[in-house]
Amino acid sequence: MRVLLTIVVSILFLSACGTIDLIETQEQSVGRTELDLSPAKPLDLDDRPNWMVITPDNADDVFEYLREEGYEPVIFGLTDRGYEKLSVDFTKIRQHINNQRRIVLQYKQYYEGSTTSESQPQ
Repeated sequence: MRVLLTIVVSILFLSACGTIDLIETQEQSVGRTELDLSPAKPLDLDDRPNWMVITPDNADDVFEYLREEGYEPVIFGLTDRGYEKLSVDFTKIRQHINNQRRIVLQYKQYYEGSTTSESQPQ
């Protein structure tokens, strides 16, 4: 009985495998989806900060000027090396943004075929 049941189950499994050949597949070419990307607008930043160079010789004058102009006499300072590092970091940020912009433009060109002169990186 066990042998007969095993044979029947095996035949059912083998016959089920044959139905896969009956399925037909079709290939269809699908066009690229147009990207909905507008060029990034330049940043509209607030006025730049007023940089003051403070040395031991002019520190009293700078604090007096700040008081006269109604500013809180607080100073956020950098060393000369710290300022150099800040400048290098800003350069790296600009390079990264330009690289990302080029990548987006290349995707746009790939999907849409060409780019306009307005969207070219500067």
